[in-house]
Amino acid sequence: MKNTILKIIILLMFNVASSYAGWYKCYNYKGTIDKYPISFSIQITEGYFGEKTKKEFNVNGVYKYDKHNNPIKLEGKIDFKNNKAFLYEVQNNKNTAVFEFNFSENNCNGTWTSLTNKKVFPLHLNLVSKLFDTSKETAFEATEILQFNSLTDYYFVGIYSKKTETDSAVMNKLKIIRKSDNSIFQILDFSKIETETGNLMTVIYDNVINADIKTKMLIISNNIGRIGGYITVKYNPKTNKFKINPEPTIEG
Repeated sequence: MKNTILKIIILLMFNVASSYAGWYKCYNYKGTIDKYPISFSIQITEGYFGEKTKKEFNVNGVYKYDKHNNPIKLEGKIDFKNNKAFLYEVQNNKNTAVFEFNFSENNCNGTWTSLTNKKVFPLHLNLVSKLFDTSKETAFEATEILQFNSLTDYYFVGIYSKKTETDSAVMNKLKIIRKSDNSIFQILDFSKIETETGNLMTVIYDNVINADIKTKMLIISNNIGRIGGYITVKYNPKTNKFKINPEPTIEG
């Protein structure tokens, strides 16, 4: 738990200078790698990467094979002069594959290449939704965003909405979905929590953070206090349900 909270603090300190309304610009796709269905989501994150080797990177993302439902991290770049995308698949802190495609808001076509055996498969993506909160005039309802972190048996999808004249998108609900068959196990509702939930981290896919894999306890970012905090969600094995602590914890 302490290591997880430390991670939040470090990320917040890293991004606090760039914290502003409207940092999310996400594209959510469904498609295939070869014959295998996938869910694929990317976020434009100009200036996010601080490493020299990633100074040209401007994209974070996450995808999953819909049969296995284990979210996989993506990072890389889109050259918006020619709309060429080059993204790495990252597993266990190693680049394991490369996505190369022509970026479009409607559909993308390209290839997926394994960095292990060099096999190349065709990639096809079709847009299913967007999440933009780059303006107070923007409004949307119930946009689903796959979260990067997951538990052994479950993965998570945040349900985001934004009203006009508000600064940022908010996670109103969180779907907890069984990896085994894609069925919904439970839906958590944050709408009665006064402070905004699920929008504190600059990278939207990091707003649900594992705290304890064994006990299935989660923390979810919450915009409370000076530098933010988190909501705790605990699993009760007797009721076989996750329960929200409605009182956010303040960091700092």
